[in-house]
Amino acid sequence: MFSTKNLSPKQLSALTAILLSVPISLGIYLLRPDWVIASVSAGVIFLGNYLLVRFVLESFIYRKIKLIYKFIYQTKASKREETYYKYILPQKGIDEVRMDVERWAEQRSAEIELLKSNEAYRKEFLQNLAHEFKTPIFAIQGYVDTLLDGAMDKAELRKRFLENTAKNVQRMVNLVQDLDEISKLESGEQPLYKEQFVVQDLIREVYDALSLKMEKRQIKASFKKGCEAPIQVFA
Repeated sequence: MFSTKNLSPKQLSALTAILLSVPISLGIYLLRPDWVIASVSAGVIFLGNYLLVRFVLESFIYRKIKLIYKFIYQTKASKREETYYKYILPQKGIDEVRMDVERWAEQRSAEIELLKSNEAYRKEFLQNLAHEFKTPIFAIQGYVDTLLDGAMDKAELRKRFLENTAKNVQRMVNLVQDLDEISKLESGEQPLYKEQFVVQDLIREVYDALSLKMEKRQIKASFKKGCEAPIQVFA
């Protein structure tokens, strides 16, 4: 009749009423051995206990459980949810409710971990972005200061510095465009484009961007022997 593992409020109330009414009715029968009186007493006691236990469960236990469910879903109860609270939830056992709450807690824990991971990624991204912007800005500043300090009179040096300045300006423009593309990639509006290029050309651009710092520190950089041949990269 009853599954003792997951009892609904009705089943729990009925079981409690039976456990209380049977011994009391037997006691009444022993005092007055009349089956009619004992049967009526059993029925009255069962009904009274059933209603009392059901009222206690509804008032003090399942109302609290409903509040927990409302807190879990964090929304104002819709008609569908009100139906759930009224008809479906009362049929659930305590173990089923516990499993629902544990499942919700696991979901929230996973969401929190994801938020922490995203926050760490955001901080790392901002640090890398700041570094990427600093490099061309400081390079441009160095070229301009050098030109103002007298390099303007040297045509060859002036041309090289202005070309490198233009490259660093373009690098900053590309960074801004990359930021826009990243936001589009995250929203799914922008597909990821790949192109073929020579990796040595990219390395030379890095050399040019850092040429002033390298000259100040008397650092010379060149390609390793055997690596001069163009290497095509698709990325």
